[in-house]
Formats: sequence, C-alpha cells, structure tokens
Amino acid sequence: MKITTTILQNAEVLARQISILSYGSARLARAVSTAEKSADVPAIASLWRELQSTVDRDPAGAAKYANHHFWLWRNVHRAARLRLHTQQPLRILDIGVGPGYFLAIAKALGHECVGVECPESMLSPLEQDVYSRLLDSLRCRSAVVRHRIEPFKPLPEKLTGFDLITAFMICFNSHRKQAEWGVAEWKFFIESAQARLRPGGVLLLSLNDHVEKFGKLRCYDRALLRYFQSVGTVEGHRITIPNVLTPKDAACDAVLQK
Repeated sequence: MKITTTILQNAEVLARQISILSYGSARLARAVSTAEKSADVPAIASLWRELQSTVDRDPAGAAKYANHHFWLWRNVHRAARLRLHTQQPLRILDIGVGPGYFLAIAKALGHECVGVECPESMLSPLEQDVYSRLLDSLRCRSAVVRHRIEPFKPLPEKLTGFDLITAFMICFNSHRKQAEWGVAEWKFFIESAQARLRPGGVLLLSLNDHVEKFGKLRCYDRALLRYFQSVGTVEGHRITIPNVLTPKDAACDAVLQK
C-alpha cells in the first residue's frame, strides 16, 4: 500500500480512537477487540497481504476492505454516533452490508443484526471474493440476506420488526448513473423501510456525494432535500428518519404487497 495512504488511514484510526474515548464507555472502547475475538483475524490478515498490489493499483476498490483495523474503527464511530453502546439490545437491519464490518461491531455491542446485500452474481469477481471471505472471517455470513434494492420494489416481507435500519455509503440509488433516484423513488423506499420498523424505530441513510450533478448540495437536488427535510433530519449526507407509520399503516402496506 502506498505510504501516503497508509499514513492517512493510520491517522484516521488514531483520531477515531481518541474520539471514542471521549464517550467514556468501556463497552464502546472494547468493541473492536470484542469483534476480533470472534473473528478469524489471521485469515483477514492473510487476505490483506494478498491484496496489497491490488490496493496499490485501485485504492478505492473492494480490496480496501481487507484492512480490517481501519474499517472496524470506522464502524465503531458509526455505532457511537447512533449511541448503540447505550442501548438495550436492538434488532438492526443494515442495507448494503458489503463485507460486514458494521454488523460485526453492532453484534459486539450486543445487538441482533441482519444484513442485506445484492446477489453475488451482481458483484464484480473481486467484490465477490473480498466480501465472501470477510463475511466468513467476521462470522456474519449467516446474517446476510441476498436481495437487490430496486426502484418501486419493497423490501422482502420477512425483513420486519426492526428498531433501527441503516444504509451507509449508499449506491443502491443508482448513484452516479443516469437513472439516479429522485423524490418518487426515495419516497417509495423510505415508506417501505418505515413499514419494517417497530414503533419508535429509526431509519438512517448515509448518502454518497455526486458533486458533478448536485453542486454545493453534494448529495441531492433541492427537491430531494425538501422531501428529506419533510420526513426527517438532514445533516449533510446523513438523513435520520423516524418511523411515523402506525401499525395500521404497516399492516396495509403488507397487504398491498401481496
């Protein structure tokens, strides 16, 4: 791996470790070591050594995920922002689970986790290899449901009863493609996700930038921003949406999908 990238990643890990200490939670501070105790760390280390030249050629590609120390700490930070270390056990759904790091950390904090990832046939050969080996090494494969998120198609009926639904670094919205989602597609998806939440549950969306299309707003146009603001709280790329559907609404949603 190139020296500059290594230095930057090590600096980010250190910054996140310092930030985590500020929460004053031993449970949170131990989350990485707890996840590593149940993981096959030697297998992950072997994968990282194997992919060094691939990372050098394409530092943004899927091979980057083999740096487990970096990605575990990034996901501890995500968990901390969600206050998962202060919560009683939650039932969590992570959409776009990839190699499974958020699941591993949430499980280390005592939560019940399910992940959604697109069918392996839709992934590149490198993504298939990296995600598969990491999910196995992190002991998360059995928690992953294969499902493609598509416009105007609801989440599978079996995925229900969650306290928290997360989606980080979202690409399922046709990110950077001609058919990138607008208000109608997002409204359908969000209402479908809300129907899978328990009363009081929360949907967290973390969007990717598309500055070339959206300019200073980065992740959405003004119409989409207004929609997100109408259903939740917008903090840059991060959208937090409470479940406002009543049990009756959720029941009607389930009936309409049959």
